[in-house]
Amino acid sequence: MESIVLAGRSILVVEDEPLLCLDITRRLQDAGANVFAASHLEKALGLAEHPELSAGVLDFDLRKADSTAICWKLFDRRIPFVFHTGRVYSAFRQWPAAPVILKPANQGLIATVAGLFR
Repeated sequence: MESIVLAGRSILVVEDEPLLCLDITRRLQDAGANVFAASHLEKALGLAEHPELSAGVLDFDLRKADSTAICWKLFDRRIPFVFHTGRVYSAFRQWPAAPVILKPANQGLIATVAGLFR
């Protein structure tokens, strides 16, 4: 069942750690999702405008920047997102509907993303 749980969904992944980005991308694709991946703010902001976007999986700390602008863009478009992060930030309170998953999330990421659509 997990192999199709995200079928027809397009997910934005914003992660600045290349191996982690590849792992998340692969797991989402295995669950049937189309994935748009970005490792830095500028590319992520562009991808956040994609008309088919369904949800986001966002790392908050992007080394030289954070995902605040991406969060607001998705929020304004009513696109749900999940924080996949190494620590909890006070900024998360601005988006109380966004679940927070602490890295490394070996279990539960797909279920949490799928839960955004219920």
